[in-house]
Amino acid sequence: MTPTPLLPLDQAHNAARVGGKAAALARLLRQGLPVPEGLVVPVGTPESAVPILVDHILAWAEGRAPYGLIARSSAVAEDGAAVSFAGMYASRFTPARSGPLHAAITEVRSSALQPTAQAYARAHGITAALGMAVVIQPALRPTASGVLAAEVLAGRCVRWRIEAVRGLAEPLVSGTQTGEVHSGLRHTAHPVQPAEQRIILMPGAPDELRLPPGEWTTITGVNQDETLAKIKTSQEGVLHLHAPTPWAADPVLSEEHRLTLLDSAVVAAAALSLERIDLEWAFTADGTLHLVQARPLTRPLHEARATGRHCEDGWTGIPAVAGTAAGPAVRIGEGTALTGAVLICGALGPEAAGALLEQPAAVVSTTGGPLSHTAIIARELGIPCVTNVKAATAIPSARLIEVNGTEGTVRPVAGIPEQRTERARLDGAAVVLQRLPTTAAHDGRAATLLLHSPAEHHPVLPTLTASAEHGTVGVLIVDEDVATPELPGFQVIRLKSLGRLLWPVDGGDVPETLVTVDPNGRVLHSRGLHD
Repeated sequence: MTPTPLLPLDQAHNAARVGGKAAALARLLRQGLPVPEGLVVPVGTPESAVPILVDHILAWAEGRAPYGLIARSSAVAEDGAAVSFAGMYASRFTPARSGPLHAAITEVRSSALQPTAQAYARAHGITAALGMAVVIQPALRPTASGVLAAEVLAGRCVRWRIEAVRGLAEPLVSGTQTGEVHSGLRHTAHPVQPAEQRIILMPGAPDELRLPPGEWTTITGVNQDETLAKIKTSQEGVLHLHAPTPWAADPVLSEEHRLTLLDSAVVAAAALSLERIDLEWAFTADGTLHLVQARPLTRPLHEARATGRHCEDGWTGIPAVAGTAAGPAVRIGEGTALTGAVLICGALGPEAAGALLEQPAAVVSTTGGPLSHTAIIARELGIPCVTNVKAATAIPSARLIEVNGTEGTVRPVAGIPEQRTERARLDGAAVVLQRLPTTAAHDGRAATLLLHSPAEHHPVLPTLTASAEHGTVGVLIVDEDVATPELPGFQVIRLKSLGRLLWPVDGGDVPETLVTVDPNGRVLHSRGLHD
């Protein structure tokens, strides 16, 4: 057989060639974690080569893909330590046929040029070309799937949140459905919050996809119980099924499922050298767990103070991003400036997610939860956010409202109050950035640490005059696979659980505290540098 540039997923070591998603999955595979097998179309593969690759993929998929294939984005900058690109790129289910597979690969590759993704990259200082690889895997037919976000310390999850739905997780991560929630802190598991799911998405077998709406097909539940589900519609290889009534009162996940997920998160975090991890997972009918995505949790989970009570003078939802802000209510497409306003929205797809880059004061989503793509991007940008506020559709445009992303409340106000989020003092702290600002910050920081990660287009190193202009400047290298750059006048210091620090030999003592801040100077995360 003629050699092709296709790579088996377990050999996808070089993130610059296979993208962040594929490289992370390959590392999990090397540690024996349950990642579905796959192939990778590398970055830079010419379009003229795709038809030949499609033939090889279909030959490989023979006998492996009863429910078709999925083509998933794996951009070079995707799933990074500081920015996720969550929901910015395309992933497509496709039948295992030449024409649809070729179209799916082309669409995923083209999503690297999506204007919102490019604007998001620029907003985070990523100016290099956004190379795109494509991961091809057999489509799973899950009984349950979802997302797990966890903070891992000393070999255990000390803070965690699991959101789960029946079938595919796409409605959960896109924010169109609210999943069952399992959460906890150290030894304490909080009460389970039930899912709100009327439609289940499942990849279909070819004969199922030919069935018209209103017909019935057999699906399997998390307890390996089979039942009939009525087809609402089918498109792009995926069945949209009405949730069976007998399952309405049953939990999506058992305690055994939850413990399996938490144990896997610990192992995956260790494999990726992470203290905070974001996992996308799926259980199939035989009870097998599959990990389909693993990336750094770019911002820590916050301890929401939702009371669960109705907000008498406003509306209540799910706390998604901590903070309080106020402004006039606006919606996309009204022609009103979003900057400084409160954005009322549903699930934001890649085309609409650019609204978050226009610096709204806060976001109120009518659907979804804290692990949806909308909430993840809002969290990275430091925008207070409340999700699943169903009644927000009735909030009149231009109405002044205050959003409390910590308590999950939205209230009308007579005027815009003074913002309650204060900038924390940075005295004595080292602040992590991806690039030095144009002008020096005068916030009391002891040092600035530049995040160095060439695979994510952050090969930023300080110039000889940087410390004179910006105070002490060091370099933080969290990826163990990245070689230590030679930088005259700097010493290498090993940090526990954080990687390496390049520190000026004349920089004095290394600060005790490391912080990350949002564009408004609010502290998003703080930890001891030597913890």
